[in-house]
Amino acid sequence: MKQSVFLLGFFLFPLIPVVFYFTSAGAFYDTYSVSIVLGVYSFVLVCNQFYLASQPSWLISFIGVKFIRSLHGSSPLLLLLLSSIHAILKLSIGFTITTIGAILGLTAFILFFVGIFSALLLFANTLLTKRSSFSKFRVKIFAKMDLTHQKVRAIHNLMVVAGLFILIHALLASTSTFTYNPIGVSILIVWMLFTLFVYLAYRLSGRKKRGK
Repeated sequence: MKQSVFLLGFFLFPLIPVVFYFTSAGAFYDTYSVSIVLGVYSFVLVCNQFYLASQPSWLISFIGVKFIRSLHGSSPLLLLLLSSIHAILKLSIGFTITTIGAILGLTAFILFFVGIFSALLLFANTLLTKRSSFSKFRVKIFAKMDLTHQKVRAIHNLMVVAGLFILIHALLASTSTFTYNPIGVSILIVWMLFTLFVYLAYRLSGRKKRGK
């Protein structure tokens, strides 16, 4: 029951800033508005990933570590799907990838893609990675590319850089003008900075405990 309640909140929470952005767009149910909805929703999912990765004690008590890791390992696939559709819709209505905002968005997407799949393929515990055939494949990849767990972890930590890029990408959007959409913009800024801070605090405290 607790896990179901959390899942509901996890996927409904992004709709709060979505409502403000959707309304501020001044148009309803057109391609532009849908792209905004998907972009904002994806943005909040990115923030949520940082929060899940920090494994806060209250959340562990509420739904358990296993469920947190499972959600953290599966929801990025939805994130990649929604952000891809967001970009495709933008391009379909005349937006280009030559602006600073678009370049940052594309760079963030690439970093997310690399970080997510490096984690899923190389050290995440999923139904796929538990198969013996995949374990052998993983060993070969590690050996061929001279990878270690620490190196893969470092690649995965590029997500922090991607998070900052995606924050700037979102703030450069026309619908993110503070005087035009103060509540929606404030929610995105505060939630991203908070989750990044919590995640970095978790990583630093973990390193300290391990004597690194």
